[in-house]
Amino acid sequence: MKKKFGLLGHPLGHSMSPFIHGQLFKIKNADATYNLFDVSAENLASESKNLLTLDGFNVTIPYKKEIIKYIDVLDDTAARYNSVNVVKTGRKNVGFNTDVVGFLKSVETMGASLCGKVLMLGCGGVAQMMGAETVLAKGELTVAVRNLNDGKLKTLEDLWKNLDGKAKINFTDINKIDGKFDVMLNATPVGMYPNIDTSPANEEVVANCSYVFDAIYNPEKTLLSQYAKKHGVKCVTGMEMLVRQAVEAQTIWNGFTYTESEIQNLITLANERL
Repeated sequence: MKKKFGLLGHPLGHSMSPFIHGQLFKIKNADATYNLFDVSAENLASESKNLLTLDGFNVTIPYKKEIIKYIDVLDDTAARYNSVNVVKTGRKNVGFNTDVVGFLKSVETMGASLCGKVLMLGCGGVAQMMGAETVLAKGELTVAVRNLNDGKLKTLEDLWKNLDGKAKINFTDINKIDGKFDVMLNATPVGMYPNIDTSPANEEVVANCSYVFDAIYNPEKTLLSQYAKKHGVKCVTGMEMLVRQAVEAQTIWNGFTYTESEIQNLITLANERL
């Protein structure tokens, strides 16, 4: 019987998920479909019943927290961040957060580690997870932002300190970054298509980092990643994370595993689709 999967969000616009999951099904010769479910907020309650009849589905903005009220159980990472991007349906409907796996495996693929000096740019949605994983890895976290008076910073610091009371966390102006860092994490949207001629950090700051992870996947080569390449700094961008979190979803839904060669080939194919 053909299995059915999909992506819940609003507005969805252009999504890479159908292509990525379609390729992952193809590698395994799986008889499955993957569709987009662009659902308005007022229809979420009724549509959630339909979604839970699928074999599984992804969740994106703005429903990663909202969907929790419609499912039964959260795995540890989904509970930690109160955020779900994968739902496995069945006798019990379980929520997962595979963004965490995608992020950690992307950093690992570079040969980097979060246990050293980590510079994170931005304090938005994905920053909470990246900062938390740095704290859990015992890294020294410096968060660079445009507004040091943003009330969000105290909330984030409290969340991270709850994970580790001895966590080393510093905040700095994004235009006054100083020193050398093992890893830079870009958690801002600066440099995303169509504004591709901007970078969240200047070239000198990038040159003082050993590794760069840029969460942006469109364009494939952000200005930040181009700075990294120019200075011999190893860098991966968001397509790596996007594909790896999808691979993890396939493992959850279907028990599928993929070779590193298959994953890298898919990242190349996905970048070509941009």
